[in-house]
Amino acid sequence: MSCEESYLAIIRYLTDEREPYAPGTPGNTKRKIRKAAICYVVRNGTLFYQRRLKGQDEFNELEVVLQDERRKELITQAHIADTGDHLNQQATWEAISQKYWWRGILKTVKDMLRECPVCQSRRSEDGAGRLLGRPRRTIKHEEDEDEEDDGSLFSEGPWSKVSSRHELVFVDSKGEVNQFLPRHSGTMLEKLNQQRLNNQFCDITLLIEGEEFRAHKAILAKGAASTHEAVVDLSGEITLL
Repeated sequence: MSCEESYLAIIRYLTDEREPYAPGTPGNTKRKIRKAAICYVVRNGTLFYQRRLKGQDEFNELEVVLQDERRKELITQAHIADTGDHLNQQATWEAISQKYWWRGILKTVKDMLRECPVCQSRRSEDGAGRLLGRPRRTIKHEEDEDEEDDGSLFSEGPWSKVSSRHELVFVDSKGEVNQFLPRHSGTMLEKLNQQRLNNQFCDITLLIEGEEFRAHKAILAKGAASTHEAVVDLSGEITLL
């Protein structure tokens, strides 16, 4: 499901009470739509993303832009100041993110500024190519926080973002390390999740709110041992604690 299709699915869920899902929508996708829709609201047919203000219980509503062409137009308008000067990446991103939102907005701004012929010529002439705007700072984490709140509809699964905490090290008979895999745990979880999405080697079915979810019993049992949220027995039944 593309980004635009995901937003259209959210709009349908929020506005169509009789048939909130498109025909043939899988149960797992329905769950993701419901989860993601919590962060959105539709007003006069327009979808708005509700961004929580830091340290407050209030929200700032940002219009969700679905079409790629309109996104480019908005970025161009924000990038070029009234004086004709071209703003830098941070200033462009801050200007557009005050009113608008879509997933991956920062990357879209970066890509467009790389293709700007005026900015490219300035970089070649000035070396570093300083553009109009405040000194650059780290802004990636701010968009990451929004995308985490954005729900899991746009990701492939619960393990799409895996933090590697374990390392696999091969040691020979002399005690010397001859192979080192720092992302072994992350890679293993990614492969297992891909098998789950493809319904490979799934040996248990979870029934949640009338919807079936196929999974691996061993993975659920391992997760239950660390979180104390569920117990899986050999019969394939799950008991929630």
